[in-house]
Amino acid sequence: MSGYVHPKASWKVTLDGRDLTTTMDPLLISLAISEKRGEAADQLDIVLRDRDGQVEIPREGAVLRVSLGWERGSGVPAGLVDKGTYRVDEAEFGGPPDVITIRARSADFTDAFRVRRERSFVGKTLAEIVGAIAADNGLSANIAPALGTRTIPALGSGAKSDAALLAALGKRFDAVATVKAGILIFAPVGSRRTASGKSLLSFTIDRRDTTTIRYTRVTRSKYAGVEATWHDKAQAKRQTVLAGGGGEGKPRRLRKVYASEADARQAAEAENSRIARRVATASLTLAYGRPDIFPEIPVKIAGAKPEIDARDWLVETAKHRMDGQGGLTTELELEAT
Repeated sequence: MSGYVHPKASWKVTLDGRDLTTTMDPLLISLAISEKRGEAADQLDIVLRDRDGQVEIPREGAVLRVSLGWERGSGVPAGLVDKGTYRVDEAEFGGPPDVITIRARSADFTDAFRVRRERSFVGKTLAEIVGAIAADNGLSANIAPALGTRTIPALGSGAKSDAALLAALGKRFDAVATVKAGILIFAPVGSRRTASGKSLLSFTIDRRDTTTIRYTRVTRSKYAGVEATWHDKAQAKRQTVLAGGGGEGKPRRLRKVYASEADARQAAEAENSRIARRVATASLTLAYGRPDIFPEIPVKIAGAKPEIDARDWLVETAKHRMDGQGGLTTELELEAT
């Protein structure tokens, strides 16, 4: 094909601020970055040939910064995408042939996120709770306006890590907590907003650009909404709240008995939102990777089946893989919205 240039991937890596790209590039066997939605830290895996035993095993806690993208090629976006910083927490050496494997996790998630601590919040808003967690971890906070004013009657009692607490809050409100560039972001799943409040760019993926694709339709549960029960102390009996409704059959009933009407309603609304969202899933691999795609990005699929193309999709996980020969692929897990 006249004028066609075969795509070649490229990367840049620094270790504690030192640019090691030139040194590491000819030794690269593979590099993988896994990005997940929620409080789970992103993970970086680098596998290098240890020719002549000259490669040093990085110290624990060393900080790697990685950019990934395309050096050249027809039909691919040229340039590198900053994929953030990662703190080394595992390293392996083996052979022959001698190989060093480096594993690192997002440096935005400090060890303090995993430490259990006693916390208690009574009658506080989500903005106050998330703000306090962010401040204690040296972060600033960005809470979606739709959630920030929501009040939680009581939260605490028992030692939990901040990561576990954020996960519980996310489940309660069908929201997601992420840390990017020193900012703790708490927003509804599928809010499609950046930390600065800007709308995320959407992507259209053509079936012709994929090497594999798998689509699964989940039969929509014929629940007429979701019911949650709470204990009414004033009347000494249990009361029920309903979120959603209008469907066939009976409402889905949550097993837990909640302490207040507000708690029960929050749980019912979150579960109803999850049921509505998980009607279909898809997974696919892009032959030419797109490191600019990450979790929570809205996606459309074209050229598959009409049913698939008609749906709106949200990226749940993204995994970018680069090899030493200049190849770069992206694997995506999607859920319908």
